[in-house]
Amino acid sequence: MAEKKKTRTAIKRARETADDRPGMTLRLPIDLRESITEESRVKGDLARIVLFAMSKVDREKVEIQQTRKAGLELSNPQLLHVGAEARTALKEWAESEGVSINAIVVSVLEEFFKRLKRSKALREELRLELRAHRSFTPQ
Repeated sequence: MAEKKKTRTAIKRARETADDRPGMTLRLPIDLRESITEESRVKGDLARIVLFAMSKVDREKVEIQQTRKAGLELSNPQLLHVGAEARTALKEWAESEGVSINAIVVSVLEEFFKRLKRSKALREELRLELRAHRSFTPQ
């Protein structure tokens, strides 16, 4: 019984301090993860793709998908650092919709990759955005 109380206390404390952290854990459907892997090349590209997708997708046009109860096969959890401001925006959006942050991110990425497949200009813009943030490392 004492261990259970300690666990609850630890979870509560983690939730309270999580608002200050820019990172979050994300689980993506396998097919969406594969699409992201095709576009990303180095560490940090996932966060840049999420931020880019959030800036390009209209919030009203995003159809929110449940991820937990939908029976989707999800990838392993990944730590995503999008920054405190973007995390707060995602959290507020999730609370207003009554879903998890993961559901919001998955839905935004699904909508974004639908548009990305149809638009060569958007694909090129994403690639330029990713290249612009990479550091030059001679081999």
